[in-house]
Amino acid sequence: MSGLRDLAGFQELADALGVPLSPVLAQCVERGLACYPDDYRDNYAAILQSRPPALASTYDFEWMGLDEARTLCEEWLVPSSQGGNAFLPFAMSGAGDVYALIRLADGRGGCGVVLHDQDDSEMRYGGFEDFVCAQLLDTLRDLSHLTDDFDIDTAAQCVRADILRLAPLLPPQAGMLLMGAAAREPFPSSIQRGPRARPEDVPALITAREHADLIARFLLPAPVTFSTTPPWEI
Repeated sequence: MSGLRDLAGFQELADALGVPLSPVLAQCVERGLACYPDDYRDNYAAILQSRPPALASTYDFEWMGLDEARTLCEEWLVPSSQGGNAFLPFAMSGAGDVYALIRLADGRGGCGVVLHDQDDSEMRYGGFEDFVCAQLLDTLRDLSHLTDDFDIDTAAQCVRADILRLAPLLPPQAGMLLMGAAAREPFPSSIQRGPRARPEDVPALITAREHADLIARFLLPAPVTFSTTPPWEI
């Protein structure tokens, strides 16, 4: 695991693609929040509770290195092969989907996930800071992915530490909102992961109603769907 350490190189890639680099993302790189400490694997538990990389408490998110981002832009997310849409990758899911800043061919920009095995993907956020807030709200709503490794109180501390490091970079109101929610004690809450799924109890720091009301502030009024050519067709 490496992550983004070279802000100048990342800015150069953004400029070459014509994708504006989010100031919040740039600050994450500059402050060492978009990469993994050398002792991350050996001291994973302690680091997540005290000095986590940004969004380390969220589900299925891993910062990528600059070389990996460049390779994706050269071999898959090439604007000439993606209908003129440009993508600045910064992280990846375990399945290979790519988190990226996006500039669509019609000039609209934002942040979203590029699915590696689907024809269509969505831009759901107007910018990187909205993406960050939404990811953290999802974690505040459901800590269960952290309880595979930690007890409930420690899981709550992981997201608190994450928010504590990110809040100063976010718009003040958003940072205060997240800090206030993270200060609560965890409680059991029912969640349904799909229309046919059975409800299950998960540890949470905000209720379902609070999550729905708060996350709406950080989503585009309607997601923007765009088509992508899969990597094996390029």
